[in-house]
This record gives sequence, structure tokens and C-alpha cells, in this order.
Amino acid sequence: MRYYLDTNCLTGYTFFQDWWHSDAKRLFESDNELYIGDTVLFEYCNRPVTDDYVEYKWDRSELSWNEDKGNFKSKMAELRDSRFLFEDAIFDRDDLDLNTAVELFVDAYHIKPSSEPAIRRYFEEKLDQLDLDVTVENVRKIQKLLVEDLQDYAWERKDELRRRVNLGPERGEIPDARVSTLERTLSDDMDIEVVCDASYMCDTGLLERMVTGDKGNALRDGDGKVVRYENGRPVSGKVGIYNSREVINNVTGLRVLYLKDEFA
Repeated sequence: MRYYLDTNCLTGYTFFQDWWHSDAKRLFESDNELYIGDTVLFEYCNRPVTDDYVEYKWDRSELSWNEDKGNFKSKMAELRDSRFLFEDAIFDRDDLDLNTAVELFVDAYHIKPSSEPAIRRYFEEKLDQLDLDVTVENVRKIQKLLVEDLQDYAWERKDELRRRVNLGPERGEIPDARVSTLERTLSDDMDIEVVCDASYMCDTGLLERMVTGDKGNALRDGDGKVVRYENGRPVSGKVGIYNSREVINNVTGLRVLYLKDEFA
């Protein structure tokens, strides 16, 4: 089976601490053929992002798996900077023990609860290997080792993606009516571009299914419809690709699947 992947599938597979890691790993370990478009590769590791500016234009000839910008760079920075939250938390605890250290690490690094046993094993094994007691300084030392290993893990997964994922054909013409509908439905410009890339591949007969972890959090009324301003933009939150799957299917023919779904 062939699937077009949203950017969160790639990010989820790359980073162990990502909320989608276990679900993305299951998808990538399947025998399915996995595809992305220019937008996803751009957003994943090519898009320049600063505090003042986010780039939204690109040239296919300049896109490369070798770049470390975009979401990849942002997640790496988040991994690096979360140590400050963790260190502040352990310094404030007079009753620091292994359980507390693990809980504080999981919280500071926003790690999915189901991954906590792996973090606990890491702390236990390193403390044992280095013959260390549970103290603030020793816990900081283990944290540093763990973060370095998580960074190495991310680089390895990124390299795997280069070999595992197919970059589909460059997008051709998309009907104006379809683009207009997607612009009215989705609240994020990159989401619109991602779906347009996927819909073109659907038009060519390459694939018919798209996978995303993007449900969105837009404010909805009692009937489940997104509450919008007169210009069509949501009053609050982000609409999300998965929660727009019926509209997307109607105008593109794509079947949108949630990352937690079962895959053939």
C-alpha cells in the first residue's frame, strides 16, 4: 500500500521524545511504500526559521535531506533547551530519588508516558555502570548523556528517512476550485500546501491515502462545526487535516488516515 505522509509523521519517527514516536515507528517499520512531497521535505529539514521570520517559499532544486533546518532544527533546539527546565526542577527538590528524577525528566522533555520505562531503564543502567548515587550532580550528568544519545538517535533516524521515504513527483496544476476549498477549510498555509502536493499525486494515480497526526484544536460548536469569522478563518485554534478529512476526500479523492490508525 502507498501512503503520503504529513510532516508530523517524519518528525515523530525522528525524535524518541516526540508524542508520535511509537505510532510513527510502527508505520515506518511496515512494508508499505511511503511518499512525501516538496512541502513536507521543506518543512521537515529545509525551511529557514528564526524568531522574526519563517520562510514559506522554496525551489525543488534546492531541497535536500542533508539540511538540518525546519522542524528538525526546532526539535533539536527544544531537546537541548529543555535541560534548563529539568535542572531548575531537580534543584528545587530536597527529596530527589530515582523515581523523582525520571518523573521530572519526562515532564521537562514532554515525553509520552508510555516511554517512561525506557527513560527509567537508562537512568538505572547508567547509574549502575558509573557506580553513582542519586544526587543532583549525578542526575545532571546522566541527563547530559541521555540528551546526547537522543540527539544521536535523531540523526540516525533522519538518515534512515532518506533511504526509506520516496520524494514524489513535483506538483503540477491543481484545479482552482479545489485550492479555494482547501484554503477556506484549513487554517494553516503549510497544511494547504501539504494536501495540495498529496492531491496531485492522487490525480496521477500514484496513491490514494494520506497519513497525518494533525487533528487540530479549533473551537467547534455544538454540532461539531468549526466556529469561524466572516472571512472563514477559525475563531480559535487550528482546524487540522484529519478533522477536515471529509472535505479533503470530497475535493481531492484522498482518504486521510490518522497516525494511530492500523495500516495494511
